[in-house]
Amino acid sequence: MYPELVEQTELVSRELIRITLLFPEMWMKSIDSLAAKYSGGHDISEIVRELQSHYKRLYNPETLPEYRFVQEFGKDLSIAYESLLQFYKARNRTHSLALLKQAIDMYWGIHYPVPGSYNPDSNLTTIQLFKPDIEVHRTAQLPRQMCIQGSDGNEYTFLLKGLDDLRLDERVMQLFGLINSLLSKDSETARRSLAIERFPVVPLSSNSGLIGFYSNTNSLNQIVIENRKAVNQPNRLELNYACQFTPNWTTLTTMQKVESFEYALSNTPGNDLHRAMWYKSPNAEVWLERRTNYTRSLAVMSIAGYILGLGDRHPSNILIHERTGKVVHIDLGDCFEITWHRVHFPEKVPFRLTRMLIKPMEVSSTDGIFKHTANHTMRVLRANRESLMAVLEAFVYDPLVSWAYHQETDDGTNTNYTKQDRTLSQDGQPDKHSSKRHSSSSTGGLGSSTKQSISNNDCYFADTKAWNTGNPKARAIVKRIHDKLVGTDFSNKQLVVSEQIEKLIQQATATENLAVLYSGWVPFW
Repeated sequence: MYPELVEQTELVSRELIRITLLFPEMWMKSIDSLAAKYSGGHDISEIVRELQSHYKRLYNPETLPEYRFVQEFGKDLSIAYESLLQFYKARNRTHSLALLKQAIDMYWGIHYPVPGSYNPDSNLTTIQLFKPDIEVHRTAQLPRQMCIQGSDGNEYTFLLKGLDDLRLDERVMQLFGLINSLLSKDSETARRSLAIERFPVVPLSSNSGLIGFYSNTNSLNQIVIENRKAVNQPNRLELNYACQFTPNWTTLTTMQKVESFEYALSNTPGNDLHRAMWYKSPNAEVWLERRTNYTRSLAVMSIAGYILGLGDRHPSNILIHERTGKVVHIDLGDCFEITWHRVHFPEKVPFRLTRMLIKPMEVSSTDGIFKHTANHTMRVLRANRESLMAVLEAFVYDPLVSWAYHQETDDGTNTNYTKQDRTLSQDGQPDKHSSKRHSSSSTGGLGSSTKQSISNNDCYFADTKAWNTGNPKARAIVKRIHDKLVGTDFSNKQLVVSEQIEKLIQQATATENLAVLYSGWVPFW
């Protein structure tokens, strides 16, 4: 009696469990879970052990649906399991360590200079070795963080990025180098140590390259999220208030958005960056130094970015150095006001100067150090406009830039925007390492990729020829840059530097310009 009862109890329990998790559900859940564990660096032996129990059931089906599942997917799952076991065994072979050592030895003592380290006034720093470990950042483009030890004993950290054309970023860094040289030769700007924070950019191909990793920095996005987590505030605080005022934000008119935008700002402090800079400073002296560095570097980059027409300055593209407080801008591919001419959500601000960036400037706000620094920077750039125009004209007529400007869809929508849009999360938080430009995916084998490359080159040279033979868009860009450098960018009447800066600040802080920006720009911050 009792043995039969126990057997029947086990049968009922087993069959109920079987119904709650059928083979398709069990395998889908297991594969997703194990893939996440593998990506997270878990030991592969743990993954193999978890799979063994599933394969025992796979090889011993008991119900008709299980037999059907095995007939349809059993062969593929068995092949996958055999491959996993072979990979697991290969990792444990002793000779694999010897092969790894041999591979590392090949990259030891290279006579090639460390990327971005060349300086004509100092000795050449060559690559001593590549560190064997590479960290993969869990962001949209999965950039690899790698470390190179130089012959000078220092370690140089880089981000190896794929699916991103860094040649434009390299050109921008060259321009910033010229601007820094001009600022260093002026007595007023040199006395204040005004300069743009630069980093090495080394394109390796048309869709990959190395970017110097700016250590000890956090994006504005990170700083705000960390601060709000510490005080138990939601990341979407301002947006929540705006939606309370008018739930259908995306369907509002401009004036309705302005009213809702102002309501959200009036009900939230917006002092996250200010609090972070204060609390992370060990004393008032350090805080004052960081605040000054922050304001000056923000002003210099704002004016330089305006001349260049740099757009898409969302919170993940602005980094702040933890120790110095200086501002570093990344992802510099959207130049020459390309974001101003988008069909959807065009930008209307010359640079990012939201209340989150203004709060740390304390009582003087934008009328103190920021405005003085911006005036000096614009004065130097306008005084040296011939040098800047020579470089920028070459920049505009560069085939790389023409290629970027011809990336438009048939309806006139710029693909820079549409690709970028897909990297935004629902709450408007852009990814720190997201890529917007020239993204491509590998399709087909060698033959298909080669044909695609040839086709792209034909289009490239055709577009370049059209661009360099008097394209009106190129002429308009050059004229726009010239107007900025002579003070006629707002009207035909030439403005003095102080008037020009005043208008730029008004334009950058105008509520009607901020309220209509797309959510990923996060104008509330």
